[in-house]
Amino acid sequence: MSFLTPFLLAGAAAFLIPLLIHLLNRRKVSVVRWGPMHLLQEVIRQKKRKFVIEQWLLLAIRIAIPIILALCLARPVLSALRSIPGFGKTSLVVLLDDSFSMRAPGSNGAPREQAKAAIQRLVDGLPRGSDAQVILAGGTPRKLMDSATSALDLVPKAVADAPSLAGPVAANEALQAAAAALAKAPNATREIVLMSDFQSADWKAFAEGAALPALDAMAKQEPKPSLTFYRLPNDLTENLSLASVELSALVAAETQPVGLRVRVQNHGKRAWQDIALHLEADGTRLRTTRISVPPEGETTLSLTHAFEKVGDHSLGVRLEGDTLTDDNAFQGIVHVRNQINVLLVDGSAGGAPMASALDFLEIALTPNDAVKATLKDLIKITRVDVKKLNKDKLKGMEVIILGDVVKLEGNDIRELEAFVDAGGGLLIFGGPHCDLDWYSREFYRGGKGLFPSNIKVYGRIEATENPARIVLQRFTHPATTYFNDPRGGRLQDAEFNHWLNFETKSDEVKTLLALDRGAPLIIEKSKGRGRVIACASTANAEWSTMPLQMFYLPLAQRLVTYLSTQGSAPAWQLVGQPVRYVLKDGKVDDVFVVTDPTGKTTEVKTRKESNAVIVESALTNQPGVYSVRAPGMSEESAQRFAFNLNSAESDLKPLPADDVKALAERTGASFTESFEGYEKLDRSRRHGSEFWQPFLLALLALLFGEVLLQQRIARA
Repeated sequence: MSFLTPFLLAGAAAFLIPLLIHLLNRRKVSVVRWGPMHLLQEVIRQKKRKFVIEQWLLLAIRIAIPIILALCLARPVLSALRSIPGFGKTSLVVLLDDSFSMRAPGSNGAPREQAKAAIQRLVDGLPRGSDAQVILAGGTPRKLMDSATSALDLVPKAVADAPSLAGPVAANEALQAAAAALAKAPNATREIVLMSDFQSADWKAFAEGAALPALDAMAKQEPKPSLTFYRLPNDLTENLSLASVELSALVAAETQPVGLRVRVQNHGKRAWQDIALHLEADGTRLRTTRISVPPEGETTLSLTHAFEKVGDHSLGVRLEGDTLTDDNAFQGIVHVRNQINVLLVDGSAGGAPMASALDFLEIALTPNDAVKATLKDLIKITRVDVKKLNKDKLKGMEVIILGDVVKLEGNDIRELEAFVDAGGGLLIFGGPHCDLDWYSREFYRGGKGLFPSNIKVYGRIEATENPARIVLQRFTHPATTYFNDPRGGRLQDAEFNHWLNFETKSDEVKTLLALDRGAPLIIEKSKGRGRVIACASTANAEWSTMPLQMFYLPLAQRLVTYLSTQGSAPAWQLVGQPVRYVLKDGKVDDVFVVTDPTGKTTEVKTRKESNAVIVESALTNQPGVYSVRAPGMSEESAQRFAFNLNSAESDLKPLPADDVKALAERTGASFTESFEGYEKLDRSRRHGSEFWQPFLLALLALLFGEVLLQQRIARA
């Protein structure tokens, strides 16, 4: 026998109360003998014996009452009762891998279909009165149903209707979610069944010894839930996928070519020849390219397309040839604009060519205009000296760039803050003329100002030292993902001799690029509806060779176009996130229509969030293009959003069964690869059943008996 709440057993110590009362109140009797007393001695002896027995019986009842009450509250569990009909009710949590690798067809059917059949049999075999819950483990773990249900026939139906297109399994987070779902389970028998294809990419680290802290917390539950690793085998390992697709521009002008750099990966040992790769725009197939991919290798190619109309357009590619098609398509959103209005505020204007703080940047932002080309530049530049900056100069601007500005006057700061709060973008470059005390005191203002970071000193490289360089890493920010491919430019070629030493202490500040001296180079923070980006170096070649590098033009343009699209959708997002649209002008409880890739429409009401009004849908579960529009607005004018699958799931290689079994043994879990194996495990285990009801009945009987006995003694 064990107890669900063993600490309440301490309440049994209350039996000492009636015992002490009895001992302290024992009456001392004085015997006075008188003449005919000997005639009554036999009667007195019989009465006294009966009285003592009743008193001891009453004391025993009063001692037993708190003990049995404590046992009842501690919720005793008796394992042997599971075989008796009516007992053995179970609280079951199925931790179901819903990543899209579970849809990969194999000779025994897709793991997803195997899981559906196994869950049906699982719930069918649960004793009457049991309850069940399903946690979807792919991507961010989440409950399939609002709460556990004892209507067990609803569980297989909910599983059948659930999508299976999430990302990689976060094992520890998923187990935490399952343990939390069982924390308040009503039944003593508690069980977690983890159903997964156990992709090597998700589980290899744990098989090699990485810790699963969630299991420690699970082990502290009383009684401890049983855990079963249910491996769903799949023999399909050959797979082609679109490993990555990079758009050359976040925003483009009409007729301006937009490039796609496509990387196709072969995850198997078979060579793929003459595979069709289609380029698509706004749902229409434009042209087809034939490619070949070597075994366990990849092929990279570049495609371009230009849009003729202003608006949001989808641009993507689709691959044909292999069995698993979910990871063979990509869609991105290109915002086609007439122009982006940018104001350059020069803090150190010079008379000589390329001597001013922003000369290099102006050429990078308007390269066609600089060489008098016939092609149109997307960015339109207006340039002003900092001394002539005023409120009128900000009108109609989308991005403002400050270059080596000493400081700003009070009115200028307030106007810039209003500009950013309303959704504008601000890009700030450092320089030798910057007043660091003013930047920290007025511009940063303890984190409440526009500037993202405090600055105390300059960073510099001595003449005898090697110059600082940009740290290479896997970039995830929309303005820097283009440079994950070296053909986008070799960031490490730029040399830095001076910079502003940013002190980034807030979690709200993101580092886009960093120097190998441990100093951030480009940082960002959100403010109101807008964003501020600060660069620790100059926009010209005074402190670094960055403006002389090939990557400077795409970096400058991507920073500006990123800042100009505050309310626009990003190029693409991962499935599993909501469609989220920040309105420039909107009212709370307005109705918008969200259309998914299948054409299904859903009405969503706007809501207030901070200082903005937003439209936010439920979590997406299908890859493709979604649109958001007001009722009556044409679909062509709608705001569009692209969602794609996580390519990390495309490598279908599973963790070998022996490795999964070894992991299960190390973590105290059971292991099976079939429902028959699970049934065998279940028969060999003995889960507890709560057994407090008889104690409650005994308690009621004792309370009733105590009252009757007390009355009998009083009458005597």
